[in-house]
Amino acid sequence: MTVIFSFILALALLAGIIYALRHHQERTRQELVAREQPLPPLTQRQSVPVRQAADETPPPDDAPAPTVAEMAPAVPEPPLAQQATTTSKDWRPACQILRDQGRFEEALAVCQQAWPQWQSFEHAARVMRAAVRSHGDDPATLQHWLGRLHQLAAQASFLHDKIDGLPDPSRQLIQQRFTREQVSALEMPWDQLGYRELRLLTKSDRKQLAHWLGEPEIHQSARLFHGKQWLTAIP
Repeated sequence: MTVIFSFILALALLAGIIYALRHHQERTRQELVAREQPLPPLTQRQSVPVRQAADETPPPDDAPAPTVAEMAPAVPEPPLAQQATTTSKDWRPACQILRDQGRFEEALAVCQQAWPQWQSFEHAARVMRAAVRSHGDDPATLQHWLGRLHQLAAQASFLHDKIDGLPDPSRQLIQQRFTREQVSALEMPWDQLGYRELRLLTKSDRKQLAHWLGEPEIHQSARLFHGKQWLTAIP
């Protein structure tokens, strides 16, 4: 009897162990299956604030999405003083753009921002040369621009040449004693100034001027020609 009872007890223990192992295996399989299932799709929209401003109306569902430009924050305009400074720094590229577009008068107006600096005259001369080239088939207009180029070179000579016995002031003093209107009103006769002493002119400029205006008898600096004006303005 003892042997039979021991055998039955051993079978019961074995059955219990087998059941426990199968239960553990089934639970482990279910956990693995659950991990392998894909996540549900994100079909819901993100939550929006419950309260909105009184003057803000929510867009309709079929409204187009805002563009990148509409979503970008507005950039405030710079102060007027900063705008003026930026314009002053950008006058040379602006002059070149207008010159290339054939807008010569506008380009010359931009050059005046740097008056009476030499660069102002230099860039204005480039504009006038472009105007001469663009009107090569119109003798009257071509001579008009050549005449303006000679006047410009004479004004640059008046303000920037160095002549022994005449004042040689700084640019700041020149701006104090002369205005652009005063310099423009000075007579700059071709036959009294010529072209050889006007260093703003190129070799090509001088050749064209002599061809259309004739060879002058005198060549001299405009500052020397108006020497009395200098001595009166800057004693």
